[in-house]
Amino acid sequence: MTPNITLMQVPAKAAIDAGAKGIAAINTVKSITNIDLENLTAMPVVNGKSSVSGYSGAAIKPIALRFISDLKKDADLKDVPISGIGGIETWQDCLEFLLLGCENIQVTTAVMQYGYRIVEDMISGLSYYMEEKGLDKLSDLIGLALTNVVGSDEIDRSFKVIPKINEELCIGCGRCYISCYDGGHQAINWNNEDRKPTIKDTCVGCHLCLNVCPVYQCITPGEVQFKENRDPHEVALKTIYS
Repeated sequence: MTPNITLMQVPAKAAIDAGAKGIAAINTVKSITNIDLENLTAMPVVNGKSSVSGYSGAAIKPIALRFISDLKKDADLKDVPISGIGGIETWQDCLEFLLLGCENIQVTTAVMQYGYRIVEDMISGLSYYMEEKGLDKLSDLIGLALTNVVGSDEIDRSFKVIPKINEELCIGCGRCYISCYDGGHQAINWNNEDRKPTIKDTCVGCHLCLNVCPVYQCITPGEVQFKENRDPHEVALKTIYS
């Protein structure tokens, strides 16, 4: 299935109606990867010219996962076998496709880069993960993440989670402050003397600071604050960021 389309469900259903037994998704993404600044043409260059072509590799994995989710959450396609393709390089990548409902995966670009040896790494990593989780069959993993992918209108917006800064781990680089001031909500104060950031009351809990911080676990999810007139309830927090 091509990803150069808005709704992949449409051609997927047509393929099944025409007799296909399964779906393979996704193919390459139409793109121009970059421009040769000296020769003033797109890359790759063939006799001074180039063209829009198919882009593959790790960068297209998020696009692939989105389409896989769309297909598996469609009532008419939920039981159709899907072979996952798109940016798969590691066992973790394989697992993500399986968790969204793929029954097998395909790898090409990564093999071109690293050779077939990566398949052994994928098998080893998945085997260890399954042993750690107490799973006997790969099929036990298929589709487990689908129920947690919901429409944006179903996301719980009744609260915000204020980041917590560990002053002992903070190296005073200022990245959190700059990112929040220039690209966020200007909700971090900066002390020039001790080079330490502090969170303002105006923080909306976007966690941009957490994502740009270069020190592991220096900034973590902190206090849960419920919005006005919203009933407090249990909130599941992601507390480990890699």
